Amino acid sequence: MVLHGDLGEIRLIKMQFPFGAYNTAVEETNAAARWRMDPAKAGPSFVLGDVGTHPLFLAETMVPDFEIESLMCTTKSFIPTRKLEDNAFVIMNLKGGAQATCWASAINCGALHGQKVRIVGSKASVEWYDERPNQLTYEIEGEPVRILERGGAYLYPSARAEDRISGGHTEGLFDAWSNLYRRFAIAMEKANKGEKADFWYPDVHAGAEGVKWVEKCVESAKKGAVWVKY
Repeated sequence: MVLHGDLGEIRLIKMQFPFGAYNTAVEETNAAARWRMDPAKAGPSFVLGDVGTHPLFLAETMVPDFEIESLMCTTKSFIPTRKLEDNAFVIMNLKGGAQATCWASAINCGALHGQKVRIVGSKASVEWYDERPNQLTYEIEGEPVRILERGGAYLYPSARAEDRISGGHTEGLFDAWSNLYRRFAIAMEKANKGEKADFWYPDVHAGAEGVKWVEKCVESAKKGAVWVKY
């Protein structure tokens, strides 16, 4: 829809992944949580690296020309014993004039995931919520809100290319992973033959971009939430 111009010129991108499971010092008894707050294992960040990179990657996928020019980040540990942040806010200026925000948190009490990505254009907006993964909210200025369902015949062919079961049935996380594994396998097979896959798949550059984003956010936060060049 972004590529076809349905949203118009992209102006704003709002990202968030603020869950609430670590709103107390659960790491004292939970090993899976403990390593996430250990700088020796997790690196310089907790929530930015652990969950903030999730909606960042989705936004980069949804908006192909998503390029950060500068960013500002503020972080805080609401649990005093933690060495890494459990809440973070990021503001980004993108090349071309658009702006983006990201809220990453582990202390958003009551939230399972809370992961959302909203793309705002000059004509319309779309929003995806990972706890209702089969639906995409499509809002055109001056018209009623539309809920687009996965597998609908009204979607673009590329949006239906990897549907494994008909709409209305639950298509889960493991099915989505199998789509990625299939793409990886085809890309590797073509590479062995000296060819190149003619479709999108997440590559090493996507991973490196996530690491760079975390490092820049940490740099901004440590300098007192200042703007830093990306």
